[in-house]
Amino acid sequence: MFYGKEVMSTQAPTDFVQALDLYKTNYVQYRATGNAAYKVAYENADRWITQYLESLNQEISNDTTRINTFLQEYSNANPELAELQAKFQTIRTEGPALQDKYTTVRRVQSEVPSVDMTTHYVKVGLIVALVGLIAVFSR
Repeated sequence: MFYGKEVMSTQAPTDFVQALDLYKTNYVQYRATGNAAYKVAYENADRWITQYLESLNQEISNDTTRINTFLQEYSNANPELAELQAKFQTIRTEGPALQDKYTTVRRVQSEVPSVDMTTHYVKVGLIVALVGLIAVFSR
C-alpha cells in the first residue's frame, strides 16, 4: 500500500486479458466466417479495451497533477528546501571543474622545487663580510 492505494502490479488485470482474448478470437472468427455476431462481439471488446485504457490514462494524468501540486505546495511552504536544491545543482555542475582546478594547482605545487633559505643566508652573510672587509682595507 502507498498512501492508501495499492501499488499496481505489472500484470494486466484478468478482465483486460480476457477482453484481449475475446477481441482476438471474435475478430478471427469474423474474418473467417463473415458472421456479423462475431463482428459485434469483437467491436464490443474493442470498445471496452479502449475505455479501460482511457481510464488508466486519466488515472495517470490525475496522479501526475496531484504529484505536481504537492511538489509546488511543498516548495512554497519550505523555501529553504528550494534554495538548498538550487545550491545543490550549482555544486553538482561546478564541483567537477573546481576539483580539476584544485588537482592542477596541487600538481603544480608539487612540481615546483622548494627554495632552501640557508643558501640565501650564507650568500648575504658573505656579501656583508666582503663589504665589511673592503670598507676596512680601503681606509
